[in-house]
Amino acid sequence: MVPEQEAYEYVRDAFVSAGVDEGVAKDTARGMWFASIRGVDSHGIRLLPHYIEEVQGGRINPSPEFEFEQMAGAIGRLNADHAFGHAAGKRAMEHAIEMADEVGAGHVVVANSSHCGSMAYFGLDAAEEDMIGYASTHSTSNTKTPNSTRPFFGNNPICVTAPMADEEPFCFDAAITPITFNEVKQRRDSGQQLPPSAAADENGEETLDPHEATQLLPIGDYKGFGLAMVGDIMNGLLSGMPVGRDISSMFGDPMDEHRRLGHYFSAVQVDAFVDVEEFKQDLQELAEDIREEPRKDSDTPVHVPGDPEKEAKAERIEEGIPVPKHTLERFDDIAEEFDLEPLVEEY
Repeated sequence: MVPEQEAYEYVRDAFVSAGVDEGVAKDTARGMWFASIRGVDSHGIRLLPHYIEEVQGGRINPSPEFEFEQMAGAIGRLNADHAFGHAAGKRAMEHAIEMADEVGAGHVVVANSSHCGSMAYFGLDAAEEDMIGYASTHSTSNTKTPNSTRPFFGNNPICVTAPMADEEPFCFDAAITPITFNEVKQRRDSGQQLPPSAAADENGEETLDPHEATQLLPIGDYKGFGLAMVGDIMNGLLSGMPVGRDISSMFGDPMDEHRRLGHYFSAVQVDAFVDVEEFKQDLQELAEDIREEPRKDSDTPVHVPGDPEKEAKAERIEEGIPVPKHTLERFDDIAEEFDLEPLVEEY
């Protein structure tokens, strides 16, 4: 186990040593730490070697000049200048919240961005301001099209958040596939099989072997595919970025080519509709009613979306973040390259 604060500081220092602007480095490291402490390891600190490679290859601009333009009272566009998506997303949601403070809602598209990690990292910012938060992105074409042998859209995730009375905000954050391709890669590294109905091979046939998996399966088949298309409309067409099979590949394309991803963020004032304190109490009671539903398995709780992440966060802040040996070995290479102290002395 790696103490969570030490993990964040190591990732931040590695980015700074690689030449990343300090503010961008902090936002990106915090986003990766955020995913890891919430148990979303596929989007967490394990991606550091890949991100460093992106900086060194020229895919990521380490010192971006963010440009924001307010297009209308509640609508804006942020040019991320090919920065890390984590840093771009933070700035976009800040603008969305500022507009919501003024006119009740704020909607911001981001252009010329890159992989941004966990969407909850941005959505929860709005909920902390007693607003409904929405965050989404499109991604590499990796999700099988129904009745086709190959993917067309990515597994475009969405996140919706809302404030609650007695606990951290409600947070639904999910891709339109059972797992992400980062989790496929994670299972390749760990030697684990894939769950059923999660991935397919190059012929479009379902597989449990992560080494044979070349595409993901959408939840609900046509329904999940439809949500993926909505994702490309909101994140790609509205931002002017590529869509469908024209979206760049996170792992397959040359590192000197920019990703040109789009994102969509919004914040909406709850008290423009109802009294915000009543809303928070009503949502709290709704969540508690769901958790009290009869259990099929007495040892497994009935969860509201976001509960597993809240439980993981409480555990990992106390006990630390589990990091596999093969990931620590790659971290050692980074420490040696940039003359940093190793994240872990012995493992």
